[in-house]
Amino acid sequence: MEMLIKIGIAIVSVFASVCIMFFAWVGLSIVEVKTELAVTHEKVENTEEKVLANYEMIKPMWQDFLGRQANGNLAWFNETADIEAAAKTKTE
Repeated sequence: MEMLIKIGIAIVSVFASVCIMFFAWVGLSIVEVKTELAVTHEKVENTEEKVLANYEMIKPMWQDFLGRQANGNLAWFNETADIEAAAKTKTE
């Protein structure tokens, strides 16, 4: 009978230890996820600032382009060329 009580106490002790380790692992995982979320949030804020800075930098060039387009002052790249390409094989 004493042997069964000792085995029961050992099983309960092992089960309790496993439960404590599981909850500790869950707690550490939650802290890690919160840290990663904070870092990601900071990266998104930095990205938004960079996008706004790029927009402010490109805005004058874009306005100039739109002004030239309205005036018709753009080069035409879709015109056909008058030059014929050389043949790859000799013709006789």
